[in-house]
Amino acid sequence: MEPMLLERVVPGIAALAWGQPGRPLAVLVHGFPDTAWTWRHLGPDLARRGWYAVAPFTRGYAPSSLADGYDIGGLVADVVAVRDRLTDGEPATLVGHDWGGAIVSGVAASAPDGFASAAILAIPPLPAIAAHWLRPNPRRLARLLRQAPRSWYMAYFQVPGLAERTGVFDTLWRAWAPGYDSTADRALLHTSLNTLARRRAAITYYRAVANPLYRRKADPYTSRRAFGRPQLPTLYLHGDQDRCGRADLGSEALAYLPPGSQRVIVPGAGHFLHLENPTTVNELICSWLDRTRPADRDTPAEEK
Repeated sequence: MEPMLLERVVPGIAALAWGQPGRPLAVLVHGFPDTAWTWRHLGPDLARRGWYAVAPFTRGYAPSSLADGYDIGGLVADVVAVRDRLTDGEPATLVGHDWGGAIVSGVAASAPDGFASAAILAIPPLPAIAAHWLRPNPRRLARLLRQAPRSWYMAYFQVPGLAERTGVFDTLWRAWAPGYDSTADRALLHTSLNTLARRRAAITYYRAVANPLYRRKADPYTSRRAFGRPQLPTLYLHGDQDRCGRADLGSEALAYLPPGSQRVIVPGAGHFLHLENPTTVNELICSWLDRTRPADRDTPAEEK
């Protein structure tokens, strides 16, 4: 099933769409370094199950526009705007991978009204990550030490003008998914980030987290609110072979999620688990979204 390109779903944001408008909306948010095409397996599956799946190219990634800020508050605002544009008030649902998972966590914390549930892939909910830094204890510090060698790129990205001029995106794909042929994905990425300004935009997501000079104060959803506890039932998926973020960083995730949430470790899957093992991961997500419509929220949390 080929998607439709929505060239201007909201000002500055283009998206891919699968399914029929008017059906329940699922907003699929891609991560880094990736594009909306990352959902080319999940989008058709959701459409076949009666969803209208819409995958924005997040700000800076062509065909979406460059923006004047890339802090998480602005990224949250973009997702809320997509929901407002495509629904008449009916609850939508959220799916996000990597940076998209961070954005989804931020929406679920700071703007949950109008959404029924969420699924986050390859990254724990934001407050579960932040707890390692803000409330350290021996176990959390040990996890950070184990994670540190994999997080080198975050420090590298803070050097102005450097990373956007190198081949680091290809390096990360090969490191994070060594058993997966990412040739097609990387070609799509290079088409999207086809100028120095766009490559700089993608990296500025990280700079805006670490450096307040990169943040805009005018966005309605501040970074602080986005780092709060998600208020939506959330499915958190992480591959046990993830070479980007260790799965044990999310071992406390359920403590920061509301009742009805689940944490599932996917055996044999790496960082791009929805691409590496789409059959298993898509079924987990589709079943979750089908179960977590508004009337089905009040169930106890469980872990698999």
